[in-house]
Amino acid sequence: MPLTPPKPLQPAQFELRADGSLYSTQYDDVFASSAGALAQAQHVFLAGNGLPARWREAESFVVLETGFGTGLNFLATWAAWRETAPLCARLHFISVEKHPLRHADLAQVLSARPQLADLARAFLARYPPALPGFHRVRLDSGRVRLTLLFGEVVESLRQLQARVDAFYLDGFAPAKNPAMWSDAVFVELARLANADATAATYSVAGEIRDGLARAGFAVERAPGFGPKHQMLMAHYTRAAAAARPFPLRHAAVIGAGLAGTACAAHLAERGWRVDLVERRGAPGQGASGNPTGLLMPAFALDWNPPTRLTVPGFLYALQYLEDVNATGAASLQRGVLQLARDPAHAERQRRIVETYRLPPSLVECVGRERGSALAGQAVAESGWWFPAAGWVDPAAVCRNYVAAAGANVACHFNREIRRIERIDGQWRLYDNADVPITAAPLLVLANAHAARELPGLQQLALSVSRGQVTLFAQRPARPLLAAVCREGFVTPALHGWHCVGASYAADDYGEQVDLQDHLGNLERLQRLLPQFAAGIDPAQLHGRVGLRTISPDRLPLVGQYAPGGSIGEPPALLTCLALASRGLTWAPLLGELLACMAGGEPLPLERDLVRLLSPQRFAPAT
Repeated sequence: MPLTPPKPLQPAQFELRADGSLYSTQYDDVFASSAGALAQAQHVFLAGNGLPARWREAESFVVLETGFGTGLNFLATWAAWRETAPLCARLHFISVEKHPLRHADLAQVLSARPQLADLARAFLARYPPALPGFHRVRLDSGRVRLTLLFGEVVESLRQLQARVDAFYLDGFAPAKNPAMWSDAVFVELARLANADATAATYSVAGEIRDGLARAGFAVERAPGFGPKHQMLMAHYTRAAAAARPFPLRHAAVIGAGLAGTACAAHLAERGWRVDLVERRGAPGQGASGNPTGLLMPAFALDWNPPTRLTVPGFLYALQYLEDVNATGAASLQRGVLQLARDPAHAERQRRIVETYRLPPSLVECVGRERGSALAGQAVAESGWWFPAAGWVDPAAVCRNYVAAAGANVACHFNREIRRIERIDGQWRLYDNADVPITAAPLLVLANAHAARELPGLQQLALSVSRGQVTLFAQRPARPLLAAVCREGFVTPALHGWHCVGASYAADDYGEQVDLQDHLGNLERLQRLLPQFAAGIDPAQLHGRVGLRTISPDRLPLVGQYAPGGSIGEPPALLTCLALASRGLTWAPLLGELLACMAGGEPLPLERDLVRLLSPQRFAPAT
């Protein structure tokens, strides 16, 4: 089923009044009390849900808020979590917002909360742009995960897959914003409610009491805050289906490229013990072993599935690289220029930027003259400038992912899988000499096209495209300041070498460097930077071949796979395959998605998009 294109977001419109209150001109209502807003958040939403007492012994806790606003409730919750929750525990805070505040406006508002200054600064550094969909934000090195759902409340909640422990019902007053308090919203709250879930809100309006009761919540009045003499507290009374966790959090991950190392690291971050099995001698030696790769977003006018994955994937990857790049070996070099193919494409680029109000911190349209100045070389066309995108050494990224996982990951290099079998709830892996490698209840396939070589997995919908990159030495007289791409790409020198690519040959498994592919790459370079390739001798070029793995619809295969069987809980076999040439951009968020599936945590992507990524979409009908 195709996804409905989202509506472009309208940022919040507000006035800062003389009494210090923030007034919404869209809803003719205040965001929060003019005095004691932080104390109100603590009284109504934390204490109203029995927090922090309820999470003191928890391994993880999930809060869902129905109006993010200025983020004050989140910051108050984060502050309490820091003070009272176990150090190894994880907080998921999910919040819906139809009209996000602009970054500058939010910074101005939060500057009036000096007691939260440190948390606000860390949050603002990762606050996403106002783009439709789900945005996962990592804070406190992943101990806190904020998931912002930017869009209409009912549609956003319907796309959420989570088990919620506490609800903060904090929309504008029912008379001002009835959609936030509709029966459709309460139905979704009931669907998402965990066993013993609670809810709290500042309002005691009859439609709220009745709506919660119809959805299965027992409602009671409680003393309110400030001028509001009463508030509502509620708890869910109906049976709630709980996710079945693994009795033993132990996984075997096959493949140590970008996909496998990202999956291993995200599982390890949650306390899983991971056996990472790789047929080569180190991480990032297959398709993830090219000397340079691009990390960048992609946009379409209809905000299609690749856009819905790539935009949040790009924003999350920037955060994750920052969190795990302790050594600096995988530092992202910033600045990518994506040239238009022709004037019609340039016009389409302009329309996309205008339609979705894409901020210049993310992307802006630049003419040929400015593009040439940004690149340091004459470019062939106008295009998009991505100041936060960049290029990096993919193998160094893989090594950093493994290092970030620490002792929770055991690496088994130079071990090629010959066969796998499932016995007594355990996947048993054997190498080419039929020597056992490990056994684990969860198996993760992240070994690209080699997954089809395993017994019983030949029907995985995967194909191969051979890609060759061309390398030539940096020339000081011809500096390149930014990566430039269109049909192909060229990067500034990394470790002294420019990287140009890449060829495309479907169903070609040859791994020998080919002179004709070098010539093709130089032709692509000529179309990007007409003067940059002058004087290069093709016979003196170096190169590398990688085999991209792709699916029939060019989307990755991520999720539970049960060849010829039915999907169960907890999952026994998960895949993270077919990342094609977007491994740097997609792998971190897909690793997060897979780890959440394995542990029953809130998913970071819309349910409809998760269905589109499922490897079962190509499974033969049974």
